[in-house]
Amino acid sequence: MKTKICLLMMIVSAVFVSSCGSNVPTYEELKRNEDRAIDRLIAKEGFEILNDYPVNGVFGEKQFVELDNGVLLNVVDSGNGNRPELGKTTILMRCSGKFLFEEDSVNSFTTFPNWHDPIEFIYGLASVAISQHSQSIGSSNTWYYLSPGVESVLVYVGENAIVKLIVPFEQGSSFQKYDSYNPSPLYFDKIKFTFY
Repeated sequence: MKTKICLLMMIVSAVFVSSCGSNVPTYEELKRNEDRAIDRLIAKEGFEILNDYPVNGVFGEKQFVELDNGVLLNVVDSGNGNRPELGKTTILMRCSGKFLFEEDSVNSFTTFPNWHDPIEFIYGLASVAISQHSQSIGSSNTWYYLSPGVESVLVYVGENAIVKLIVPFEQGSSFQKYDSYNPSPLYFDKIKFTFY
């Protein structure tokens, strides 16, 4: 009798565990949902996706180019011509935008008001800044907004540059990747990079 009860408990446990796990989306489902969210944003805003980076470096207001890492970039102002030096230039970043999977009013964000400290990192070492701020989850703008995708656009722009970005979760911030079962793409309607 004990054997039958143990066997029955194991079967019930296995069914329970497998049914709980079925609610977790697969990677393919997450990517498909992300693609849909980005496509909705592109259609809603009337964005044009270019095949190549403009030869003259000038973007129309609604023109974006997809970079090799999947980030969509629009350069509003390429800056003053000073380029960052890998491992040497300290970057201060301020940004605004929204999380694309959030449907309520709290999905928008901005770090432009003076009560926010700018996000600070050394060009080429953003991952160090991200890992240093991982202990302050929920209170650090670095954790929410700084990412390899954001840092990657500094190849194209310089000091005082202003850009718009759509950053998929694979190239995204710690928050985009790890905060929930629903990793979120992030739309930056404005990022300003200042060298320090």
